[in-house]
Amino acid sequence: MDWSLFFNGQEGIILPIWNIILHIVIAITIGTVGVFLGRAFGRVARGLVERLDLTKNLDEAGVKFEPEIFAETIVKYIVYIASFIAALNYLGITPILLNVIFIGLIIVIILAAFLGLKDFIPNIIAGFYIISVNKIRKGDNIKVSDVSGKVAEISLTETTIIHKGNKIIIPNNTIMKEQITITKPKKK
Repeated sequence: MDWSLFFNGQEGIILPIWNIILHIVIAITIGTVGVFLGRAFGRVARGLVERLDLTKNLDEAGVKFEPEIFAETIVKYIVYIASFIAALNYLGITPILLNVIFIGLIIVIILAAFLGLKDFIPNIIAGFYIISVNKIRKGDNIKVSDVSGKVAEISLTETTIIHKGNKIIIPNNTIMKEQITITKPKKK
């Protein structure tokens, strides 16, 4: 849409104001339809991922992650962003501004994903290592830094120890970084 046509003064003031209002209403309608489509596509994505039954497999592996909610959120926000860009494009906002907004959103999404996974990935890698080399086992008495107790559970992301009836959860990455003392249980 060429905004210079609305303010050149040749057609009077009523027609340009009406056209501006009409374009704004249509852009808001595009955004509203995008919100409803985003929610609908998000639910569809969630249903598809639920059919794969990934949560059960991840729970069995000791990973606390809900892929259904993740898929729903990602699809929903992609549709939201696309409808926002379509509404701005309908209003005639220049492609340069759209590109700046899009690149900014991509950077925000990447930073959010990075910050969300910065501790998760090292814990998974440490968990694979601890489990595969049997560095510690269930039932071992361990001391990590100033925390000690009996190993109750080892998952991919964390190790749970019991100390005087209290559960203490230690990230696997901490076990790999810190000096640990392992005392094997006495055989009877």
